[in-house]
Amino acid sequence: MDFQFTRYLGSVEAKCSMGHEAVANWFNSEVRSDSQKIYTALSVLAQAKKQSYEQEIRLIGAEYSLFINADEVMVKANNLDMTDSSEQDLEKDFHYYDEESIAFCGLEDFENFLTSYLNFIA
Repeated sequence: MDFQFTRYLGSVEAKCSMGHEAVANWFNSEVRSDSQKIYTALSVLAQAKKQSYEQEIRLIGAEYSLFINADEVMVKANNLDMTDSSEQDLEKDFHYYDEESIAFCGLEDFENFLTSYLNFIA
């Protein structure tokens, strides 16, 4: 996963590579308003890395939520579940575009993203 942090008008904005846009959207919508979420996510990642870890921890946000288990991190827009029923209303051969609403990455990639942000602001 490629990413970049930039400062704009006093705040930090994240951009991620194609396929991981939801990670940047999570950061830009959830973390900028509550930087404690970085430390909470890092703590959950440390738990998930333990060998006997079998749970999924959900960190529910206002717009995006994190789902972390022993194998991967899923970032998902909260409104994505609502789009499943609206897809029935679309014409044949049309599909709802959700590439910026959901992303998956490994634990190490997500940890690298979070620690890179902390290094960026230091």
